[in-house]
Amino acid sequence: MAGGGEMGALMRSMDWSATAFGPVSGWSQALRSAVSICLTTRFPVVLYYGPERALIYNDAWRPVVGDKHPWSFGRAGTEVWAEIWDIIGPMFDTVFETGEATWSDDQLLPLNRFGYVEECYFYYSYSPIRGELGRVEGIFTAVAETTQRVLADRRTRLLRDLAARSIEAKSTAEAYAIAAEVLAGDPHDVPFALLYTLDADGTGLTLAGQATMPGAADRVALAGDAADDPWGLRRVAETGTPVLLEGLDTRMPGLPGGAWPESVTQARVVPVTAGKGGRTSGIAVLGVSPRLRFDERYQAFCEQVASNLSAAVTNALTYQEERARAERLAELDRAKTLFFSNVSHEFRTPLTLMLSPLEEILAKPEGQVPPDDRALATVAHRNGLRLLRLVNGLLDFSRVEAGRTRAAFRPTDLPRLTAELAGNFRSLCEQAGLDLVVDCPPLDDLVPLDPDMWEKVVLNLLSNAFKFTFEGRITVTVRREDDCAVLTVADTGTGIPAEELPRLFERFHRVEGARGRTFEGSGIGLALVQELVRLHHGSIRVESEPGRGSAFHVSLPFRQADAPSPPVEGPSQVSTAVRAEAFVAEARRWMSGETEAGAALDIAATPDEASSVPAVGRILLADDNADMRDHVRRLLAERGYTVETAPEGEAALAAARARRPDLLLTDVMMPRLDGFGLLAAVRGDEGLRDLPVIMLSARAGDEAKVEGLGAGADDYLTKPFSARELLARVGTNLQLARVRREAAEALRHANEGLEAEVARRTSERNRLWETTNDLMGTARLDGFLKVVNPAWTAVLGWDEAELLGRPFVDFIEPGDHAATADVVARLARGESVSGFVDRILTKSGAGRTVMWTAVPDPGTALFHIVGRDLTDQHRAEEQLRQSQKMEAVGQLTGGLAHDFNNLLTGISGALELLESRIGQGRYTDVPRYIAAAQGASKRAAALTHRLLAFSRRQTLDPKPTDANRLIAGMEELVRRTIGPAIHLEVVAAGGLWATLVDPPQLENALLNLCINARDAMPDGGRITVETANKWLDERAARERDLEPVQYVSICVTDTGTGMAPDVVGKVFDPFFTTKPIGQGTGLGLSMIHGFVRQSGGQVRVYSEVGQGTTMCLYLPRHYGEAENADAAPDLAHAPRAEQGETVLIVDDEPTVRLLVTEVLEDLGYTAIEAADGAAGLKVLRSDARVDLLVTDVGLPGGMNGRQVADAARVTRPDLKVLFITGYAENAVLGHGHLEPGMQVLTKPFAMEALAMRIKDLIGRG
Repeated sequence: MAGGGEMGALMRSMDWSATAFGPVSGWSQALRSAVSICLTTRFPVVLYYGPERALIYNDAWRPVVGDKHPWSFGRAGTEVWAEIWDIIGPMFDTVFETGEATWSDDQLLPLNRFGYVEECYFYYSYSPIRGELGRVEGIFTAVAETTQRVLADRRTRLLRDLAARSIEAKSTAEAYAIAAEVLAGDPHDVPFALLYTLDADGTGLTLAGQATMPGAADRVALAGDAADDPWGLRRVAETGTPVLLEGLDTRMPGLPGGAWPESVTQARVVPVTAGKGGRTSGIAVLGVSPRLRFDERYQAFCEQVASNLSAAVTNALTYQEERARAERLAELDRAKTLFFSNVSHEFRTPLTLMLSPLEEILAKPEGQVPPDDRALATVAHRNGLRLLRLVNGLLDFSRVEAGRTRAAFRPTDLPRLTAELAGNFRSLCEQAGLDLVVDCPPLDDLVPLDPDMWEKVVLNLLSNAFKFTFEGRITVTVRREDDCAVLTVADTGTGIPAEELPRLFERFHRVEGARGRTFEGSGIGLALVQELVRLHHGSIRVESEPGRGSAFHVSLPFRQADAPSPPVEGPSQVSTAVRAEAFVAEARRWMSGETEAGAALDIAATPDEASSVPAVGRILLADDNADMRDHVRRLLAERGYTVETAPEGEAALAAARARRPDLLLTDVMMPRLDGFGLLAAVRGDEGLRDLPVIMLSARAGDEAKVEGLGAGADDYLTKPFSARELLARVGTNLQLARVRREAAEALRHANEGLEAEVARRTSERNRLWETTNDLMGTARLDGFLKVVNPAWTAVLGWDEAELLGRPFVDFIEPGDHAATADVVARLARGESVSGFVDRILTKSGAGRTVMWTAVPDPGTALFHIVGRDLTDQHRAEEQLRQSQKMEAVGQLTGGLAHDFNNLLTGISGALELLESRIGQGRYTDVPRYIAAAQGASKRAAALTHRLLAFSRRQTLDPKPTDANRLIAGMEELVRRTIGPAIHLEVVAAGGLWATLVDPPQLENALLNLCINARDAMPDGGRITVETANKWLDERAARERDLEPVQYVSICVTDTGTGMAPDVVGKVFDPFFTTKPIGQGTGLGLSMIHGFVRQSGGQVRVYSEVGQGTTMCLYLPRHYGEAENADAAPDLAHAPRAEQGETVLIVDDEPTVRLLVTEVLEDLGYTAIEAADGAAGLKVLRSDARVDLLVTDVGLPGGMNGRQVADAARVTRPDLKVLFITGYAENAVLGHGHLEPGMQVLTKPFAMEALAMRIKDLIGRG
């Protein structure tokens, strides 16, 4: 035991006789070898030896045992590792008992190697050390400590989670709460945590979060006694330096140890900084694990926790600051919006009362209004419209700029719409002496846009061009450029200076000194155009030169590739009350010399479109403006409506409840109860909820309109409105209300019939639910049943409360749990499942076999199930199979009785005749009778052999075999067997591989297949025996139930009657036969299948009724040459003993011993007899010469032949053994294969065969 470093030297200096190992001189060779390997390897290795599991280890393993060295060297494992023996002891016992190696990866072992229990992790493997007799003497253990890697992975995971979760924090309090939650998830490294935040005034620290440390102080004052600050928070707050607190078990006993039972003795107090200056904003107290040393790695971990927490607090503060800034800006925006909304209300209500009467006056026929009064009304009406247009423009721009306007995109024929809009300016341009050129050819694609917004864009650009063009022309073109449609509005006007172009689209910007038809304007027209174009994901640009004119180019994409697809329905949110005529009328007024009267809008006295509809109905009007009430009441009363008015919402609600009107017309803004409150009260009243409601709004924008329609209003009318529009809306809604009432009545009748049908079908479903024997129900994906029908209780015995109160896996046999989990996973993915079978436990503990169909319920966590109990069906099928098996046994019994009676008759008759002839001295017929008896005995042996083959209990003697040579050798036998009416064809493959198989068994199998083929062709036919080399890929091997390797195939094909698919499926079943009783045992094909499978191959059947059958044997390829078969000599030529060899015969049958002894002595061998295993073993343990043991396998006395041979080889390791058996157990003979120096001979056997085997075995020695 030279070398081995420090441990080797220690080992050589020890007195081993005082240890569990004993003196070195008594050590086994296995122990010496193991120790040598252990000491010389550089990998950490320890040996646990003997019942005491005593230790020997090398230099690399010595740090594992820590301060226990050198006391631990050579000492029992139960003493060295008392603290972990409950973990490793059972593993040692398993290796010693089974002899199988085992291993563990990252196994937690709480070692006490440095005076405290330490959290340690190891990778180790336990391998058995076997002695000379194969017994496990010890365990060879290779060890690698993985503690630091496990700790690093765990701490990295905590820091990653802390960083990831902290992103969610929107405040410092939330940041600390998230940090406490994350830290609580790692009690191994952070047994407890206290997180304090510095107060805003800097006078104290407030607890912001804690992990597994309830009851901590909520606040610690920075100016106080030390007793009030047990964690040293003041010192850390003042210095900003981390502190390690020690001896906590004496100062604060009972501190939580996290994942461990021991109390914490140390804590790390670290500052938490925030902001760019890195000021201390808080302090974290982190408990240190009682099972880990606080080293540099632990210190770095605590500082990283503080760093991550600091980053989280900083991010939260930044978020809070940005949020406060955003809220201030939003408040400003809300104030601006409220201002414009109020302005809208204040302007629109008086404008309604101004424009509507003026329109009534101007709509009267000539003669009813004096010309001077008409002229004055025209001027007032025109300027009212202009004021309305200015108000709408300001409000539209403010909403677009604030991002509260959404375009309602529709696929639009852009050239046609643009041409129609531009055409409104044609007469105006002609009056001004300008040419209007509109060149808008069709495009290939439609353009998604909001038509109302596009109208604003085109009319603003045309109005602007007309305003600054005095001669020449205005050109409007639409073209396709790449993936955009481009609108160009060009003029030959005054142009724009270059320095003004960058600011042209700014709101309220005007070009000073520009020559135009008027100096009026708000300066928001082009700014509004730009914002509307942006809402279409487009762009606008301008080209201009003073004195030559300007060109505005608007590009709109055909598709929104880089932006969300815009909606394509709903009304525009930009006001469209002013259409093209208002723009044209405004522009006409700019022309020099144009009189105001000539520029007035043409408001002709046209027949009222609604006059043909009878005005019938009672209307309730609610408005707080008396002028508006009088104006609207007069308009409606003139049409024949009965009108009741109310000054505010509560009065209107009381009037409606007192007498229900046909329609409610209400303003939005009213005192006490506004329009929305009135609407909600009406919809909440059972008697009024279907009352039609039209809301009047003086507020700009469509937010109120959307809100009103969403709250349940039937219609919404924005002030100012015309009398015709008001009358049309009222008439339409009254007519719709009548249609709704009629439809509701028809629907009520239909519902009554539908409810009756639903009740009938529900009753049928309930009857099926309650009376069916199938298990029906609904279950949740979380593993619980939700609803079950009564069949569950009837079939399983569990009541409904028990079934719904426990997870459904509790009612499933444990062996089916995994398959059930897979089915639930499929249902969670939305897949339906059918034909799934598992075993359900009844309340009595029995099992029921149930086949399930399950369908998921889309959009929920439920699935519906139907189960059918197959238990009784399976029981009936099993009884049928048993009946069929008993019938098959009857066929087997009849066949065996018939065959054996024939054979026994031949044997006994031949022996009786033989006895009679010898007694009479007539010897001429003796050979014939002997041949007859031997032939019958051989046929009986063949029959017995088939029975053994069927049960796979025969012992195979595989040899490298050339299948072509074997088939050629038995070809003549086959021809004689099948007869002259059947043609035999042999197709031998060239270069056929050898196969490792028992040649006689293969001959029997092929002969059996040929006989079956003959029987399938009673009228003659053809049998083809074909060989081939087969290399099966994975797919072909899977189809044939084989491994994907190389095979030799032997196929026997006939042209007989063939077999139906159901017969093919049973041909290899034991006792199955289609022949009458007495004409077959039903074991032939089953024997072939068993022999081929035992040889590592497979049998496949291909058959079709009326076309014949092919049986193919697939045998594994043998890499080597085939053996040549030698003809067995007769007993006269059997080899004789050369040196007086001795053979021990052990057999409980005296006749067998007699015959074998006679043969051996005739051949010159010395024979020793023994009647059982004990007697034979006594001879073998003596000094007698024994060259060969011939033993039966089945022996009396509790020791079989194999046990005798194994015991004999302990003292005679080179002993040759020949087993003779009529029933060779595979387990006894090594699962069908023999060890070197052993052979088997199956009874009955020929004496010459026995002599050849004896000589062969002895000769090999």
